[in-house]
Amino acid sequence: MASTTVSLPAHAAVDVLVNLLADDSLIVRKASLNALKEIAPMDPQLVLQYCSQVSRGGRRRFGNMAGVFQVMACAVKAIEKSEIDLSLMEKLIKIATSEMITSKVFNADWQRAATSLLVSIGSHVPDLMMEEIFLHLSGPAIPSMVQILGDFAIAEALQFTPRLKDVLLQLLPILGNVRDIHKPIFANAFRCWCEAVWQCRVDFNYDPLLDTDVMSFLNSVFELLLRSWATSRDMKVRLSSVEALGQMVGLVTRNQIKAALPRLIPATLDLCKKDQEYALLSICSLKNLLDASLLSESGPPLLDFEDLTNILQTLLPIACINIVAGDHSIFSLRMKTYNEVQHCFLVIGSVYSEDLLFFLQNKCHSKDELSIVGALCVLKHLLPRLCEAWHNKMSMIIDVVKLLLEEENFNIRMAISELLVVMASHCYLTGSSGELFIEYLISHCALSDEEINGFKMSNKVIRKTGSFQPFQFKKPKIEPTSPGALRTVCEKGLLLLTVTIPEIEHILWPFILKMIIPRKYTGAVAT
Repeated sequence: MASTTVSLPAHAAVDVLVNLLADDSLIVRKASLNALKEIAPMDPQLVLQYCSQVSRGGRRRFGNMAGVFQVMACAVKAIEKSEIDLSLMEKLIKIATSEMITSKVFNADWQRAATSLLVSIGSHVPDLMMEEIFLHLSGPAIPSMVQILGDFAIAEALQFTPRLKDVLLQLLPILGNVRDIHKPIFANAFRCWCEAVWQCRVDFNYDPLLDTDVMSFLNSVFELLLRSWATSRDMKVRLSSVEALGQMVGLVTRNQIKAALPRLIPATLDLCKKDQEYALLSICSLKNLLDASLLSESGPPLLDFEDLTNILQTLLPIACINIVAGDHSIFSLRMKTYNEVQHCFLVIGSVYSEDLLFFLQNKCHSKDELSIVGALCVLKHLLPRLCEAWHNKMSMIIDVVKLLLEEENFNIRMAISELLVVMASHCYLTGSSGELFIEYLISHCALSDEEINGFKMSNKVIRKTGSFQPFQFKKPKIEPTSPGALRTVCEKGLLLLTVTIPEIEHILWPFILKMIIPRKYTGAVAT
């Protein structure tokens, strides 16, 4: 028997799919949501018509307002500006905000979806959307409204920034009465608004002129966050305030930054010592603070090198964070943290290159593993970036590395090996010291399988006894480097030198032939 297919008119199909958003089956809900998101760009007006119909009763009548708001946000984004229906946009704004102002819940799925709808509408008619938000900046809906303005600033920096003054005029009068539980939301919004100004300047090459009123408002908020919120006992309030201050330092006056440094630096460094997520966010703020304090074009550095010692001491253990493949979220977090830490060192090195080099040299002479590995990691990162500033200090850097060649600690050996490859690419491997460093790499290419297997077995025992502690920011520990990983790095490093650095030929040839003869290097012959 031949099968028959029944074709539905478009409006009937959309009607069915919209109603299926509230189906009891999660699979059906997800399928209808995905289908509507595909249809929305093709006929946004039709999708909005049916979505607005089921929205009339709100959450009490329709069981999946989150799905409806997501579909409507997708449809609004797809509408051409020339086809915008102001009456429809106003209706959709009312639907979304009416749900929010009648709910005591915050940050639920449907609220986040409603926020995305309002942000989408704001991209077309920002004034219409913001006028409705301003009407509800009182009562229990304030946190939701403030969060919407923050999300809108990040999504539409060019649309939001010219309207920053209007937002500040509305919010400053109520800042003094914000409850502790809502302070992170307000602080995060201020961070977003300042980030939007920076985005306009950097990404869009548009420098919004902040008049004296806006600057006065920002200075007032800066002082409030610095003197009150950043010292709160609530960790979330402190973290969000330091994040916001980190974005604001580039917008307030130099005098205000200078006056804030004695308070802001300790508050930021204290958060750097917390868990990984806190550390990353606070280090990002510290990077912005260093940029504003040291690299400003409007005057000399606001901090002497002696003032930076505490910052360097705090960041150095974090610089030796292990960036190893594994859980994607942990890997990503560690990589971002490592990059932000190294950016902080680069900013300091750009201004105080010689002082920083002497600081790192002293740390390499210490007996502390974290300090040595951290200093070597920073040298590896900065050597290509400060090669001109450090050119006259080449012999000093070579001597620092030479003193560490006898270290038996595998973490230090790994850091030295990685640094040597970078040094080779910048012509630091010359003469007898160059041969010494090449022999160092070869000696680790010769690590035997027995040594590697022995390490694996001992590491299993350590893990079972519970004495092994992975890297943490509060009490830094470096995950042990395995002989196998060290051998792999040295093998790849030697091969990289031969392929990419023509100058290394004078060191490798004929010296490398001599390395085949000693029995202790037999394991490296293949490489």
